Amino acid sequence: MKMKTIGLWIFAATVLLARPLLGQTDAAALEAVLHGKAFALRSYSADPVVKFTYLDGKLIPDPILLHGLGAFFTDTVRQRGSRILIEGQVETLVMDSGKVRLMGQIPMRIEVDIQSATPSVAIPQLQALLFFPTLKAALDGLPEFVADFLPFPSDGKLLPPACHCIHVFQDGKWIQVDLSDPKFKPPAVLKQNSNPALAQMAIDQKASGTIVLIYSVSETGHVDEVWLARPLGGSLDESAAKSGHADTFQPATLDGKPVGTVLIHPVPVN
Repeated sequence: MKMKTIGLWIFAATVLLARPLLGQTDAAALEAVLHGKAFALRSYSADPVVKFTYLDGKLIPDPILLHGLGAFFTDTVRQRGSRILIEGQVETLVMDSGKVRLMGQIPMRIEVDIQSATPSVAIPQLQALLFFPTLKAALDGLPEFVADFLPFPSDGKLLPPACHCIHVFQDGKWIQVDLSDPKFKPPAVLKQNSNPALAQMAIDQKASGTIVLIYSVSETGHVDEVWLARPLGGSLDESAAKSGHADTFQPATLDGKPVGTVLIHPVPVN
């Protein structure tokens, strides 16, 4: 497993501070600006293929299987008909001794269908539409229910929270509830899918360890979103996420009423 060490202040000050430059009117110009730098995706996608449709100056994303806080490194930018193809590598941001590290490299392809838009009009907007300008902006933009967990400790051991709390989704918003509150009952597993394909992948890729996922579990007990907290890389993370979406739970309750909540789900891979 590849792992780079980058101090948080270095990462924030240099790696994610690239700003849009003038003259990005074609794919080659965009590649020149993006190549060799790292950017966090605004969509927080950790899928190997990320698709968007460009419409009236905005990007509409396809459904995302696996979310994550990662750094994308561009290798090439090409135009194929109405599609702009950005290919590179993405690595998950994790914390280690107060520093941000990049962990679990996977190939990623970003596809933007600009449809009938003029490339010289759409392409100059893509850097700002696709990527956060800074690491702080990426962290500030995280959904509330995962903001306390990401970047996740690289050893998989979550530090004690400031309060003994959990986020629950009630009446259209996320709130914090004390875990000792007798009115709160945590979710319980109803069906957890086995994943023999994941075990075979680990053998094929000679990988072992623990993938850590964060589930957003709805008030119906279904997994709405899966976030990658600690990766192993390759196709292992994606396979674990596919299984996670099929898990079902007896939902958490607050005052006897079902509520959405968050679960940290480790996936051992041997």
